[in-house]
Amino acid sequence: NNRRKYIYDSFQPLINYLEEKELSNGSSLIKLAKVEKALTIDQELNILIEEAKNRFKNPNDKKIALEKLWDAFERIKTYFGTNKKLSSEQLVKLISTSFDENFIDNEFKELTSIGNHYNIRHHEQDKIIISENKHIEYLFFRMIALLNLCVENIHEREGK
Repeated sequence: NNRRKYIYDSFQPLINYLEEKELSNGSSLIKLAKVEKALTIDQELNILIEEAKNRFKNPNDKKIALEKLWDAFERIKTYFGTNKKLSSEQLVKLISTSFDENFIDNEFKELTSIGNHYNIRHHEQDKIIISENKHIEYLFFRMIALLNLCVENIHEREGK
């Protein structure tokens, strides 16, 4: 356990550097999300994503950051209308252009299921507790990757 901590602590400065380091094309090597603020016309969505990214930087707020991301996911599923199923289908089609629509559709379903079964957005007694930071981080990065893909495609669509 001490060895793991030593290794983790040794790599932390490099990870911090990579998270902040800009490449010549303006994108970071590692970022929470490469999209900038307010890329969609939905300001509430933009605020949820930005708050999640900001909170994630604080080790004590990672769980809250994850909750905010899941709130953003639920919100983005209604981007094209209040009927979540139809809006989600439209969003999946949009972000699947030149990609595998079944894969994206399954990712939407899987992340929705995770949100419903784990104590991310729901805190009933039958929900699976996520207590370790490594699992919170894994789910955070999995969700931010999907949201990033959604926001980039929405931004491109709105720009046309």
